[in-house]
Amino acid sequence: MTTTISTSTVRRFFGLLGWILLVPSVLSALGAAWMLTSGLGMLGGTHTAVGRVVAHQDVTVGTSTRRGFARHSIVEFVAADGRTHRFTDGVARRNQAVHDIGETVTVRYDAKDPSRAEIGSSTTFKVLGGGVLLLFSGVGVLVGWLLLRLRSKAGAVAAHATSD
Repeated sequence: MTTTISTSTVRRFFGLLGWILLVPSVLSALGAAWMLTSGLGMLGGTHTAVGRVVAHQDVTVGTSTRRGFARHSIVEFVAADGRTHRFTDGVARRNQAVHDIGETVTVRYDAKDPSRAEIGSSTTFKVLGGGVLLLFSGVGVLVGWLLLRLRSKAGAVAAHATSD
């Protein structure tokens, strides 16, 4: 018994698979670009200082069906102008903070606005994580786009075959 798959079924499959890859990949690429830009923004025109973790802030993260707890580190540091600043690090870690209360950390802060600060390892995480995520998102966008192109080529081949 021979099974044949129609060209329209193949076209639909390529189209569906293409959109399934393309849409989430584009959204991931936007998030990755934000992470990368945010991290790179903290590399230029910044100063470093030694800070101390003074507290943790608990937050709820995740979707409504998969809630979890994460912790932001609250850090205090002295800027080059001698003033003491306190900030909540933008990167939340699940279940526990990476840094213990009382631990010293390297702080990166904007030279013009010391209230814009983050833990140095958070900057590294944003740059590396954003770059890797952007790379994989780009591959997903490319594969999704190619599948959508294959869908249209499969339709053109089928139209050409029926006209002969």
